[in-house]
Amino acid sequence: MKTRIAMLLGGALVAAVLSAPAAAAQDPLDDRPDFKAPFQCKEKGWTYFSEHDYTGAIDINWGSGDDDLGKPVLASAAGTVNLGQGGGAGNYVEIDHGGGWQTRYLHLKSQDVKDGAKVKQGERIGTLGDTQADTAHLHFDQRLNGKGVDVHLEGRNLHPYPDEAHRKALMSTNCGDGGGGDDPSEPEATTLEYTGVKSVSNGADAKLSAELKTEKADDPVEGRKVSFALGSGDTAQTCTDETNADGKASCTVEVADQELTDDATVPLTATFAGDALYKKSKDTAELRLQHVEGRAYGLSAEVPLPLVPVRIDPTPDTGTLRTATAQTKGPECAGDVDALVLSVHSLCARTVAQTGPSSVTSTATVTEADIGLPGLPAIGISGLTARSTSSCTASKGSVDLELTVAGTPVEISDTPGFEVDLGSLVGKLVVNEQTPVKGADKGLTVNAVHLTTPTGVDLVIGSSTSSAHDCA
Repeated sequence: MKTRIAMLLGGALVAAVLSAPAAAAQDPLDDRPDFKAPFQCKEKGWTYFSEHDYTGAIDINWGSGDDDLGKPVLASAAGTVNLGQGGGAGNYVEIDHGGGWQTRYLHLKSQDVKDGAKVKQGERIGTLGDTQADTAHLHFDQRLNGKGVDVHLEGRNLHPYPDEAHRKALMSTNCGDGGGGDDPSEPEATTLEYTGVKSVSNGADAKLSAELKTEKADDPVEGRKVSFALGSGDTAQTCTDETNADGKASCTVEVADQELTDDATVPLTATFAGDALYKKSKDTAELRLQHVEGRAYGLSAEVPLPLVPVRIDPTPDTGTLRTATAQTKGPECAGDVDALVLSVHSLCARTVAQTGPSSVTSTATVTEADIGLPGLPAIGISGLTARSTSSCTASKGSVDLELTVAGTPVEISDTPGFEVDLGSLVGKLVVNEQTPVKGADKGLTVNAVHLTTPTGVDLVIGSSTSSAHDCA
């Protein structure tokens, strides 16, 4: 049903518009009356749309066809009545609310108030009709100083309006004691379900969402504000949104900043405060806080020599850095490590974590190393760098070094886990050894050089580990 209405040409209404009082407030839009929908409170089935070429008007229907013919039309706010007829409007009521504000109710079947009467909000002023219209509907206007403005009802702006094919539901809290509205009744119970992201990363935006529905019929509830709180207490970060026609509200907490706990969780609360039509509801969730771990060290050795066993704990060692914030961990570099069969120079280790989203890079460097184990050829290493980087999307490892065995340069393949041929001698030498980190969403340990023998030798030069956790 399209609105068949010309702009009011009747002399009575034109005169009424021209005589509208000037706005009393300096910024009258800030003093807008609390307009309610012009029909009985809590009555379901009302929809609105607009296909007018000006801003301040919508068409309201209940049901389909002429189902709404004769239904009560109520004053949207208190004011003084001006009655009119004709000019394409049929029977109409205009209410002057003061401060330059007017509402108009067109195509009425009946006008149930007297011209000049004072009406309360919610008082019956007429019945819905089809005078000078093809089908029954209520043409509703809001004006300020005679000029159409965005229609506000029930505390929200309805503009931009849907077209006739995409009507939106409209509920009323017009439950005043003016004689036209129903008595207020128990608000309808609702359910609120959190549907947003399951994990968040400090330094990045957190997209939160929820669905508000009626508890009994599971119908979406439109046009209600839902508030979200990420975290709790002083660390809570909040945002709000209004539910759409599907009952969905979504908003973004910009640049999440939450503390990493032992269990890496962040409380999330979604809240609908309730109103005259719907009861309040709430949902909570435990979101995962994305975090990273990293560790790097220059050297570790276990060499069980018969008389003088050599044991070197990881050195220098960053230890494990576990964080959801940007941090750097790097002990002082070690100058020289000499232990009979092993000589290593200028060892450094460093782990750097970043946010937005979370990532971590661990790096170990060794300037030079010489290994001279009994029964094995001399092994020389220079310019060694082992690097491991992880985020929630990927892990990557790399190794750079120059290697000699028995004084002969060895060409190193880029393939992870490259095994160097030690001939017939017993022992295993692996370059760029890469191992996934257990229990991580993404993670990788990179050992630049790893030497083992059946006699218990276990020697690592240049080790870096990175991992990302609670990514989803």
